[in-house]
Amino acid sequence: MTIPNELPAMILPGTVLLPKTIMPLRIFEERYQLMLADSLGGDRIFAIANGVPDAADNDSISDSDRKQLVATVGLIRVSSQNPDGTSILMLEGTDRVRIEEVSQLTPYPILRVSKFPTTNRPQDEFEAEIVVVLLDKVDQLHELVAVDEDNANAACHAIDDLEMLAHFIMQTYCNSSVMMLRTLETTNLIERCKLVSDYLQLQIMLAEETGE
Repeated sequence: MTIPNELPAMILPGTVLLPKTIMPLRIFEERYQLMLADSLGGDRIFAIANGVPDAADNDSISDSDRKQLVATVGLIRVSSQNPDGTSILMLEGTDRVRIEEVSQLTPYPILRVSKFPTTNRPQDEFEAEIVVVLLDKVDQLHELVAVDEDNANAACHAIDDLEMLAHFIMQTYCNSSVMMLRTLETTNLIERCKLVSDYLQLQIMLAEETGE
């Protein structure tokens, strides 16, 4: 999918959409209802951003700060409008992008973005080793905290893409928007997987302490 240089965006502090995951959304603000209508009439994509700089400060953003301004492109898979004008969406994260500047704020935000691709993807045996480590920790955590009907660990075992696995784990087991944002901002996939592994290990330790 080709990502345009400018994207409509929802600014949702504390909310992080990771690529290759699905997020349900309820659209109720008038500006976002308008954005949704325009998106559905076009390429069905918009960005989810945890935050953006003030449009008046675009020129003063430092290069180091700009590197941390990351959003996720979301593709509308399902959209259902309610009688009151609100809508329920299923949004699929597709790509990470760097926010270069805010092009407009009204009637809804539009961001100028650039590519922010994943780097340092592990290969072959090393990738398989990382998968084993992640799945082993998922299973350990599942045994400690899961309820009977929870089949999240089985869903993890069914995923055959490392990046998707790492992101699904964080979406499923992580309730920290700070950690989710760190995951999104980390370009190096090996480092990203280590972040996920360390987070799982921490949750295992906390669950074991709680169970004692």
